[in-house]
Amino acid sequence: MFFYGGGTSWNKSAEGYTFWHNVLSDLGRTVSYSGVPNTVSSPMFNIALSFFGICIIVIYLSMGKNFLRSYWLMLLILIGGIISGTGTVIIGFTPDDKLSDYHMLGVWMWALPLFSVLLLFIIYGVINGIYDNFLFITCALAIALFIHIGQGVTGLWSPIVAATQKIVVYLNIIWYLWICRKISAQEVTTFS
Repeated sequence: MFFYGGGTSWNKSAEGYTFWHNVLSDLGRTVSYSGVPNTVSSPMFNIALSFFGICIIVIYLSMGKNFLRSYWLMLLILIGGIISGTGTVIIGFTPDDKLSDYHMLGVWMWALPLFSVLLLFIIYGVINGIYDNFLFITCALAIALFIHIGQGVTGLWSPIVAATQKIVVYLNIIWYLWICRKISAQEVTTFS
C-alpha cells in the first residue's frame, strides 16, 4: 500500500492508496489509476497473493482424512478449497488493468467455492452440535462473503464494496489461521 502510485476508480487524483476507497486488486495493477507505473507495488502484491493461493491449496491438502468424520463432505471441501485457492493464484497472475476478464474469473473462482466450503462447515457444525468459536468465525465470514458476492452479482461499485472486501479478506485470513490451528492440533493428537 505504501508504494501504490495513487488514484482510485472514483478519484484518479487521490494520493497513494486509500484504504477504504481502493480495492486490494488495485495494488496489483501495473499502472495505478493516477497513471503512475506501479513497479514496486504490483509485483509485491501479485507474488504475495499467488503465494497465498498456493498456501490455501496446501492447507486443504493438509486437512487429512480425519479432519471431519464424513469422507464425502471432506472430499467436497477439498475440491472447493483447491478451486478457491487456484482462483486466488489466478487473481495474482492477472493484473486487473491488463487481464481484467481473467482477473474477474479468478475472483469468482475464489469466492463461490469458498462460500460453498463455508456452508459445508456450517452444516457439519450444526448437524454435529459443534458450536465453537470456529463455527462463529465461519458464520461471520459466510455472511460477509454472501454480502460481497451480492455486491458483485448486482454490479454495485462504490467505496462500500472496497470496505466489504477488506472485511471479507481479513476474516478469510483469520479463518485460514484457525484451520491451520485445527490441523496442527489434529497432527499433535494423531502423533501423541
